[in-house]
Amino acid sequence: MKAQKVRLPYIDNAKAIGLTLAINLGVVFLFFRSGATFGTALVDSAICAVTTTIINLLIVYPRLKKLRAGGQLPAQVPVSRLMQKLPRNPFALGAVFALVFGALTVGINGLILWFFGMEEMAFVPWLTYKLLYATVLSVQIVAFCIFRYVQPDWAGEGTTETQVKNPLPKISVFKEMWGGVTMNIAMNIIIGSLLGGVVLVEYGEVLIFPTTVEGISITGLVFGLIVGVLTTNGVTRAMKGIILQYGAAAGGATSKWFSWLPKRKVWLSALICVCTMLFSAVALPTVMRLFGMTVMNFYQFSVFITIYATLVGKPISYVLTRRCLQPDYIEHILKKGGKENV
Repeated sequence: MKAQKVRLPYIDNAKAIGLTLAINLGVVFLFFRSGATFGTALVDSAICAVTTTIINLLIVYPRLKKLRAGGQLPAQVPVSRLMQKLPRNPFALGAVFALVFGALTVGINGLILWFFGMEEMAFVPWLTYKLLYATVLSVQIVAFCIFRYVQPDWAGEGTTETQVKNPLPKISVFKEMWGGVTMNIAMNIIIGSLLGGVVLVEYGEVLIFPTTVEGISITGLVFGLIVGVLTTNGVTRAMKGIILQYGAAAGGATSKWFSWLPKRKVWLSALICVCTMLFSAVALPTVMRLFGMTVMNFYQFSVFITIYATLVGKPISYVLTRRCLQPDYIEHILKKGGKENV
């Protein structure tokens, strides 16, 4: 009998996220048909954190409990003293997570809405914003729920090789975030210099013009090119190291959704760049118009483009990773012996 591969809901968490989005969608249609103000948005953020915690725990905990009973939890996990200090009882853990994630969600949403001057949002903008942050929130809460219950004080000794990563932020994460912000600021100045948005005036002073909704499509093309090149290069280089280390064992079954993508990095990068450029040229002005932003100052645009790059980088990285795990791509890398620009 062929052994089944056990996958924790950390990877296969579509049910929890889908149910979260469905409930939040219903809340918006029931209570926010006229839109949201700054105050009601913050109140709803707290409620969203509580309901999302409850939904995710109701889905994740019984599944992990069943896996534990069958001895199918991971054998090796990152052990965290902090996580093991949290309650093992799902009701108590839910209360802790609701308080923590509620405070973070209210704080972050309040900061974003204040920074971009969004005192009020109509129905469609609020619906879009709500579903966006609810998705991110659900993914994070699912990850933390699972990370708590794979700790040895609850899980015991596991037997599977399923990978569970540590969702707790590290110093390197903050360094990467700071590096991403500073890089975007530098690129904004460089792009602005090329497109006329940044001008060197008398006495060496630099004049930075605000970003308008009419001109952001050009910025989207340039930014899409940069994101496409950097993301493709970073992911393929990392995956090449994994393939050379584990060989054919690094891959899985062939998927028609990803195997058609080019194997050579130059053509794969070109395809990703074109798609990202076209998407960014349309998405950036659409988002600005959706949220009623006709103009952004330099600081607003720097934060805006950093958030955008973070969000759009996730699906790009996912697609590239899946492509690199296809058997034909692994064979291609192994045949070339890990040479650059394969």
